[in-house]
Amino acid sequence: MQRHAITFRVKPGTEEAVRELLTDYAPPQWRAPDGTRLLSTSVFMKDDIVVRVVEIDGDLRSAMAHLARQPSVQELERKLDPYLAEPRDMSSPEGARAFFQRSMMRHVTTRVATWEPAP
Repeated sequence: MQRHAITFRVKPGTEEAVRELLTDYAPPQWRAPDGTRLLSTSVFMKDDIVVRVVEIDGDLRSAMAHLARQPSVQELERKLDPYLAEPRDMSSPEGARAFFQRSMMRHVTTRVATWEPAP
């Protein structure tokens, strides 16, 4: 399993509208054609900062390409555009790639508890 996070800012005063959009969109298909699986997505907001975390099993490029083709994700991204503090171009693979390169957070560490039987 891999975790990846992207961050972006929204225009001040639009936080509630953005929260509603990110809460209410239909989930994508969980499996890409090559077998890569989207295990989970989480979204966090603090003031005008949004962090999206995805957990995948497989190839990140495949997962991103798969998500970019999902109608529910495309619709969400279109609806988010007016609220973004920094414009982006998600209409082409190059534009989407540039956005993800600019927005991808660097992974620092992951700690996972080991399983221990109950006492």
